[in-house]
Amino acid sequence: MNGSHPIVGIHGAPRSGTSWLGQLFNSHPRVAYRFQPFFSFAFRDRVDERSDSADIGRMFSDLLETSDSFVHQVGSARLAQHLPAFAKRAATHIVYKEVRFHHLVPHFIEKMPRAKFIGIVRDPRAVLASWFKAPREFRSDWRPEEEWRHARLKNEGRLENWYGFERWKELSLLFIELSLRHPRQFCLIRYEELVESPQEVVERLFGFCGLSLDEQTVRFISESTGSDDGDPYGVFRKSLREPLQLPAGIAEAVERDLGSGPLSRFLSDRRRDR
Repeated sequence: MNGSHPIVGIHGAPRSGTSWLGQLFNSHPRVAYRFQPFFSFAFRDRVDERSDSADIGRMFSDLLETSDSFVHQVGSARLAQHLPAFAKRAATHIVYKEVRFHHLVPHFIEKMPRAKFIGIVRDPRAVLASWFKAPREFRSDWRPEEEWRHARLKNEGRLENWYGFERWKELSLLFIELSLRHPRQFCLIRYEELVESPQEVVERLFGFCGLSLDEQTVRFISESTGSDDGDPYGVFRKSLREPLQLPAGIAEAVERDLGSGPLSRFLSDRRRDR
């Protein structure tokens, strides 16, 4: 591993707030931020669960130096219409975000003892509602009532894809396990907690990763929560707690499924918003 640049991985199910959290880290002037590298053509298949520490280290060294347009989110590869621009100094940390390939995290923890990982979990009802509205991720000819639980058409049976309620449950349980087994390397947060107290949570996460809160980040917190660009892939959200808009019965089915079990902690009190 690149010894001079600690690695920070941000992981979460699709539509869980990873893009906003990633940009909050990107706002730090000492962070080299990279977008979904394991999904990019440039880095796909570079590492897997058989990779040793040297292979993983070389991959992250290349990730630091890459000019790939997708991982930098520039030009035609950019998904969001409007992305913030931040002043940068010499990088001390490499931070990436992923909504796929979460099965690699336990292996990375084993092979990279200095790396830090953040798992973000959002209320599954909100995750599903956001997914149904994302034009690049939920096709107009798909039926939410048929896809919400297993997301067969989107996941296509691929291990790296984590769409749908069942995979949300699997991922949330994995994050809980990792946070208990590796508390010095893996930090679990709730998206709703980040929304309610963004500066407090970001300062705590920065401290976990060996970063200090910077004024540029404080300004971005204010800007990103004070305006709305209307882009489903953007990070400017004036109203971060949107009312749930789900087809009849899905929210109730989710609540019944989770009951009072270990994952019920991720259900926010949003009945009044339906």
